[in-house]
Amino acid sequence: MHDKDDYLFELYKIERMHHIIFSDLSKREKNKELKLILESLSKTEEKHAQLWAKVIKIDKEPVPRHVSKLFVYAILFIRHFFGLILAVKFMEYFENQLEDGLKKAESTEELSKKERAIVRKIIADELEHEKPLKDKLLEYNSVLKNIRDIIFGMNDGLVEVLAAVSGLGAALQNPVLTLLGGVIIAVSGTLSMSGGAYLSTTYEKHIRKDDSKNARLSAFYVGFAYIIGSIFPLLPFGLGFYGYYGILLAIISSSIALSIVAGIIAIVSNVSIKKNIARTILISIGSALITMLLGSYARAFLKISI
Repeated sequence: MHDKDDYLFELYKIERMHHIIFSDLSKREKNKELKLILESLSKTEEKHAQLWAKVIKIDKEPVPRHVSKLFVYAILFIRHFFGLILAVKFMEYFENQLEDGLKKAESTEELSKKERAIVRKIIADELEHEKPLKDKLLEYNSVLKNIRDIIFGMNDGLVEVLAAVSGLGAALQNPVLTLLGGVIIAVSGTLSMSGGAYLSTTYEKHIRKDDSKNARLSAFYVGFAYIIGSIFPLLPFGLGFYGYYGILLAIISSSIALSIVAGIIAIVSNVSIKKNIARTILISIGSALITMLLGSYARAFLKISI
């Protein structure tokens, strides 16, 4: 196939993949209303796949039925461990890339009038049927309204506590004291972040007259996520490692967790996954290294012998 056919075939595969995933999700869903929405989404995606198959057949190209099982399993994994809504958001991230592709395909001069008509039909159907279904699906989960609180709370817990234990670890060279200091910072950060989330949500509700977000739930999600995030940089010191070796292990464990969190943030915010992970890791490690140097300087300057 030439370039245009390769491109159209990729669009076909994405739609077919989404049809299979929504079908699998609907079979596993116990909530009857959610099940019906997922089934409708599956049928919509199947219709789109058939339309793309029609485009490809115009050029007399065969249309294989296989899809990436790895991607399907990844979505099912996210559904099982993180919930339906995040799984759908993950799919939407790639769906947004598809929509950009649809616009590109619609405007290209390589497409015939019949092909462009099919592309326009798919784009219109996305807006008229698929998006309202997804919006309705997202209304069923209160966690989605607080997903940013959860993700950013965990991100702050990782970054702030990592920076703190890096400085304390370099200055004190003692796992118990470093862990104690880190726990105190984690607890104070949790209280501070929870209070801030509660107040900001309350003010936002008064300003925008929007009662869709619960201030108490927002505070809970931020605080809970913050304390979970703080566990990763504290873990090496809790296991008895200390000094620069403990700091290195804290950076490694935190970087792994930050990569996952940054990836989820990118998906929810619809930005580049690679760029967001790279930026997050760079800032986090940079903060950790700076505080480690400050801790080392404090140890030498103050002649700490612990």
